Amino acid sequence: QDIKRHLQNYSIYGKRKTTIVHAFASALSVADTYDEFKIDKALRLLGQDPNEDLLCVYCGQPAETWDHIIAVVKGGKFSGYGHQVGNLIPCCKDCNSKKGNRDWKTFLIAKRPDEATTPNLINKIEAYIANNTTQFEDLLDEDINYEIEKLEQIKEQVCNLFKTCDQQAKVIRDKLRLKSQSA
Repeated sequence: QDIKRHLQNYSIYGKRKTTIVHAFASALSVADTYDEFKIDKALRLLGQDPNEDLLCVYCGQPAETWDHIIAVVKGGKFSGYGHQVGNLIPCCKDCNSKKGNRDWKTFLIAKRPDEATTPNLINKIEAYIANNTTQFEDLLDEDINYEIEKLEQIKEQVCNLFKTCDQQAKVIRDKLRLKSQSA
């Protein structure tokens, strides 16, 4: 059955639109400077010792990566959150993959439905976010919004170019198909 997905025409736009949108949103994200003291302090808010192996905030297993608590992209646009200490938490690969773009709190409650621990952990994560993120939406003004709109227009042009590439690729495929049938 797996061969079926390999025997389909590829769409640049269809397969890469999410990647493009994420790349543009990530480019807007103001990244924190690496500051070990700030990271250690933030991890302690989560109840973790930065000098020991970190644990996935969602399930308690050893952390293998970092999860964006609030997705970088919401509704196809930059969410206002990104690569800040307070938007990155220790996470195992399984939880990172399963959470995806979902709300962190909803995901956490589904993972750890025990009412005795969830509210405490929710409060820790909320404090972690509040103490370690900048609310960029509060900083937007007319000038910055204008610049964001220019970037959105460029993103749209890139997406349209991919659509044009898909159309041209179809023309070439159709010609190759015809030629191969007559050979």
